[in-house]
Amino acid sequence: MTPVSNATPPHSLEAQRLAALNAYGLFGTASEDHFDEIVALAAEICGSSTALMSLVGEDMLWFKSRYGYVSESAPRENSFCSHAILHDEMLIVEDALRDERFANNPTVNCPTGGVRFYAGAPLTNSDGLRIGVICAIDDQPKQLSALQIKTLQVLANQIVAQMELHKSLHQMHLYTEKMKQLNENKDKFFSIIAHDLRAAFHGILGFSEVLDTEFDELDTDAIRKIASYLNHSSQSTFKLLENLLEWAMLENGSMRFRPDVIRLESIIDTVVTGLDLSATQKNLSISFQVDASILVFADTHMMQSLFHNLVSNAIKFTDRGGKISINQTLVDKIVQISIEDNGMGMSERQIHDLFKVETSQSTKGTLGEVGTGLGLLLCKQFIEQHGGSISVKSTLGQGSAFLLTLPLHSHSEM
Repeated sequence: MTPVSNATPPHSLEAQRLAALNAYGLFGTASEDHFDEIVALAAEICGSSTALMSLVGEDMLWFKSRYGYVSESAPRENSFCSHAILHDEMLIVEDALRDERFANNPTVNCPTGGVRFYAGAPLTNSDGLRIGVICAIDDQPKQLSALQIKTLQVLANQIVAQMELHKSLHQMHLYTEKMKQLNENKDKFFSIIAHDLRAAFHGILGFSEVLDTEFDELDTDAIRKIASYLNHSSQSTFKLLENLLEWAMLENGSMRFRPDVIRLESIIDTVVTGLDLSATQKNLSISFQVDASILVFADTHMMQSLFHNLVSNAIKFTDRGGKISINQTLVDKIVQISIEDNGMGMSERQIHDLFKVETSQSTKGTLGEVGTGLGLLLCKQFIEQHGGSISVKSTLGQGSAFLLTLPLHSHSEM
């Protein structure tokens, strides 16, 4: 397994081969009984002192199972196993001293008993990629019978079948964990629907009943206040339903990601214009300084939802007469957008729990506006879908700043 003078040529499909090897999740892991039994049987059938299940990595060999061998790994370069994966047929070296590929190998010329015999059957997956070898090794020259060669090949096939089973079980475990998470999210949806929607509709139904039964007894001021409440409550409830729908679509994979080259300033301008009435009702000023030449490769709908959630949150948690500012910073090929307000701010515990499904909860705004906490969870998923990030800095009673990063489109004219 030690380097020799003659370099081993690279595998013709090396990148695909390594990807296939990594998919099994076995490289670098401890031995397992079902592999050990096959390797021990290979040694017995071939009458050899040593046998290995050798996984051929980028630079190293990992001996997943070993019989009569101590080391768990060895350098790949110019090893017997690196030669064995180059061809479909088995590599058989009856006497390494008489084979020019290995005659100068230090492991062959070892004074305490070097490698003289090697027989390696490639571990070939269903795509024809050779990811390793089951090999029999001895310090004496040997010849294998046709039956021994055929049996070693059968054992190689058995190892591959075990590896496929291992991968299937691993994928099943990942699927189970995903389903568990989906169920937890589903429970979260039900909790939100039960609490927030019921509370919202109780208010809407209560005040609409007052209008229906006591309209003639109410003065204009009272009717206007009830109408204003109904308007705000209906808008909040509609936003809740929108967020729930988007979240559900993300979770079940029905929301398609359709990126295109878009002008970030245009998206933010559309969002701010759409929220102008909400800001005016609280006498808030919203300013933004985003270079019109900044281009990003992004999904327009996701970006609009992202900025709508963040700006509407800033409006919700900022007192009357407050300020909201949206600014940009360029660092290398990244644009950072900050959305800052001088509103209620958050505690360290609130910041810690902000983007977690299990701790997501509604927090009332400065005028009692309700929400679900889902909006920020959507923001996190949307921004990460684009290869960006989201973070927050906040001080209780002083305001918050949400920081977004997005990769610039390569053709942005800066």
